[in-house]
Amino acid sequence: MPFALIKKRQIAAKLKAGSRWQELDLVFCNAYGYYKNANNLRSQFRKLLKAAGLPNMRFHDLRHSAASILLSMGVHPKIVQEILGHSDIGVTMNVYSHVLPSMQKEAMDHWDDQLG
Repeated sequence: MPFALIKKRQIAAKLKAGSRWQELDLVFCNAYGYYKNANNLRSQFRKLLKAAGLPNMRFHDLRHSAASILLSMGVHPKIVQEILGHSDIGVTMNVYSHVLPSMQKEAMDHWDDQLG
């Protein structure tokens, strides 16, 4: 869903909620501007996975997959660290080091190509 549409719906919800609205500056919130219920999010997520024909997984697995894909695409680990919000590059490298062997092979192949 485009951000503009989300924002438009949120403005309408804010007007409808009136003084009950909690301004927490959230992108995804309930009808009163507050955090969505985690159980409802998990339930909705499971339904989406099933409808898409995907295996059951935790919502957090999407974060792990995104980081692994970014690293395998050659995105610099420092950038991935910043996206994930890790305070230390060591955390990023320790958690996602399984992606590095293929990256090392690609680097050596590139090195070989350059040296002939």
